[in-house]
Amino acid sequence: MKKPSSTKSPGPTTAANLEGRFNRGRDVLDYFVPSRAVVTHGGARPGAGRKPSGKLRKTVKLTPGAIRRFRAFARRENIADFSSALEAASRLV
Repeated sequence: MKKPSSTKSPGPTTAANLEGRFNRGRDVLDYFVPSRAVVTHGGARPGAGRKPSGKLRKTVKLTPGAIRRFRAFARRENIADFSSALEAASRLV
């Protein structure tokens, strides 16, 4: 009579085997090398995103009177946005 072996081989490691082990609360990181993980989703794509405009973002505090004058200047010069009005006015100084 053959004695049953207590060190039975569970078979090849498959996704189903690993999922079962994980669901039972067992550690599955022994089967992976985290430093060599390959990310297949997400991340930067070549050519994606807003193209650089060559301008710097600055925050300025203006009085309500200065804002009215810049808006009036933008209307007179037919300038669409506040940033362009500031830039055009700075060239006049």
